[in-house]
Amino acid sequence: MINRRTLTGGLAALPLLRARGAGAQARYPDRPVRMIVGFPAGGGVDLTARPLAQKLSERFGQQFVVDNRGGAGGNIGMDLVAKAPADGYTLLVGNVGMLAINPALYSNLTFDTLTDFAPIAQIVAVPLAVAVPADLPVRNLAEFIAMAKARPGALNMGSGGNGGIPHLAFELLKRRAGIDVVHVPYRGSAPALQDLLGGRLQLMIDGYNLMRAAAESGRIRIIATTGRERLPALPDVPTVQESGVEGFEAVGWQGILAPAATPAPILAQLEEAIGWALRDTDLLRTYLAQGQLPIFQGREAFTQTVRREREQWTRVVREANVSLD
Repeated sequence: MINRRTLTGGLAALPLLRARGAGAQARYPDRPVRMIVGFPAGGGVDLTARPLAQKLSERFGQQFVVDNRGGAGGNIGMDLVAKAPADGYTLLVGNVGMLAINPALYSNLTFDTLTDFAPIAQIVAVPLAVAVPADLPVRNLAEFIAMAKARPGALNMGSGGNGGIPHLAFELLKRRAGIDVVHVPYRGSAPALQDLLGGRLQLMIDGYNLMRAAAESGRIRIIATTGRERLPALPDVPTVQESGVEGFEAVGWQGILAPAATPAPILAQLEEAIGWALRDTDLLRTYLAQGQLPIFQGREAFTQTVRREREQWTRVVREANVSLD
């Protein structure tokens, strides 16, 4: 016979069993996950997202699909993610420009980068390369600075647009080095690079992955990098700081975020999986070859990075008097 105590215990356990069953059926992810990239295919963020998406697909057994939603410096993609259901099936591949610089450039954003997103993990740091045309008679950054001081206002620097980290890194360099060089914004980095190759620009600061082919073919010369340490892909190229500009550092970064209300267990799963992916030798080799430094930061550390960098770049934007409204 079943006594009352046994029956009562069994009934009490029934909700727990049902909850476990429901949890087993709601395994995450059980369908494809979108990774929103706020820039066109082939750009720096896209080149970071695609190999990571492949590794996460392997890890979870579900497709992680890169979805390019370019426009407004990444704001279109961020708006989409901020308004998406907070269920882990829409993620943002964000960079320093989107998360830390845009809030200072645009006064009419429909979201707040500190409150509408849940940082999951930083994946790479991206020091920039400082390049000149191959026929410009300077061999290093010190010589370029000397030329700029001798010819104030006569040299041009091109970037992929106003307010991006290449532009702001240039503004920081101008102030620290005390030079007068004209900034020429383009609609994207590719046309700026074409004008650097054609000699219509005398300087460009951008990602090494963009400049790699031109540098390897000898059409441009990379004279410095903007990080604290030298790039493993360019071990013979000194940093800006090593070149005599004290205290200079301007490093981009990229990371993965979700809508703010995404459940903590899902965020934890993604954080762990991204950490696993960044231990993969092939993925590390891919990033290093692109001039990116694989750097894993979990949720707490990445959240602090976003806050700290937003404060830092807001100061630079205000000092440079840059606005896109």
